[in-house]
Amino acid sequence: MDDSIEMNLAALASVERDRSFILAKAIGGAVCLTYVVNTALIFPWYKRSPLPWIPSGRSQVDRILRLLEGRPGKVADLGSGDGRIVCAAATQGFHTEGYELNPFLLGYSRLLAQRKGLASLARFHRRDLFEANLRQYNNIVIYGEPIILRRLEQKLAEELTPGSRVICCRYRLPTWVPTSTLGEGIETIYVYDKV
Repeated sequence: MDDSIEMNLAALASVERDRSFILAKAIGGAVCLTYVVNTALIFPWYKRSPLPWIPSGRSQVDRILRLLEGRPGKVADLGSGDGRIVCAAATQGFHTEGYELNPFLLGYSRLLAQRKGLASLARFHRRDLFEANLRQYNNIVIYGEPIILRRLEQKLAEELTPGSRVICCRYRLPTWVPTSTLGEGIETIYVYDKV
């Protein structure tokens, strides 16, 4: 009888070890998958782009929509990330276009627009923002780091038409004086209206 109890205990211990091993493998796999996905989405996809993806919060998207309210023309989001600003503006009836280099974020953006039924209003381009023709847009949204904004400022000055609006999230254009400012800290939005 003692042998059967010992065998049962040994069998239970073996099952517990197997469950623990499977659990450890599952957790390890989940950690690895999370690392791979975050590396692909958070870190810049191209070495020529020093910009990481930082998603806009809901309050920031709402402020951007308020700033676009009643404005004519098309909207461009330079460095559109996961497409949330482009899709949000499209739901308000704007023809919007996002420019993004990261192919994972670009694919996600296109899928999001398709899923929300916005494919006719929201378009996405895998193109460097410095190669975009900004003359066709009356409203430009930028979530860019200061290193990019310095270069972009000159392009905006050359290509924007009178009446255009530039909305910069978090960082301001280095030499331009904002028309207005909303929010504070990392939620700050700087607005520039070209006269």
